[in-house]
Amino acid sequence: MQATLGADVTLQCQITTDERISVLKWSRPDLNTDGYVYFYRNKRSYENYQHPSFHGRVKLRDPEMKDGDVSVILKNVTFNDTGMYECHIAVRNPVRSKRAHTEISHFIELTVTGEVHENMLEKHIMEGEDADGNTEVEQVEAQTILIVAAVAVVIAVVIAVAVGLLVLLLKRNKKHHILLRKNQPC
Repeated sequence: MQATLGADVTLQCQITTDERISVLKWSRPDLNTDGYVYFYRNKRSYENYQHPSFHGRVKLRDPEMKDGDVSVILKNVTFNDTGMYECHIAVRNPVRSKRAHTEISHFIELTVTGEVHENMLEKHIMEGEDADGNTEVEQVEAQTILIVAAVAVVIAVVIAVAVGLLVLLLKRNKKHHILLRKNQPC
C-alpha cells in the first residue's frame, strides 16, 4: 500500500466473525521498539501503550468496530511511517467458555512516497511567513548566521586563552632556564 507524504491513510483490517473482539493490537514489528501503533482491550483504547510517534495520529475508522472492521486511520504520514504493520486481533465467543478465544493476524506493508500531499503543501505556503513577513528560508538563514557568529566568538576566545597560556609557559620556561645556567659551575 502506498501513501503520499502528509496524507491520511487507512490501514484496513477486517475479520468475519460474530465473536467479540477482546484485544486489538496494531503494531510495527519492523521497529523493534516498545509501544503500539494502536492498542484496544476491554472495550477501550489505551494511548499510554502507544509508541510516542503515533500519539494523536491514529484512530479507529469505526469506533464501534461494526462487522469486524478494525481498520485504523493514520494521520499526516511521514517517511518514518514506512514499514510493516500488523493487525492482531483476539476474539472471544460469548457462547463458549470465557477462556476459549481465537487470535488472528493480518499484515500490511506501507510505503510513504516523497510527493507532497496538496493539503500539506497549502499548509506550508500559508504558514511559510512569520509575523514580520519573513519566509521560513529567511528565518533559517538568520538562525544559521547567529549560530556561526556564536561559534566564531567561542573559537576566538579559545585561541586567545591558548596563546596566553603558551606565552606564560614560555616566559616561565625561560626564567627556569636562566636560573639553571646561573647555578651551573663553570
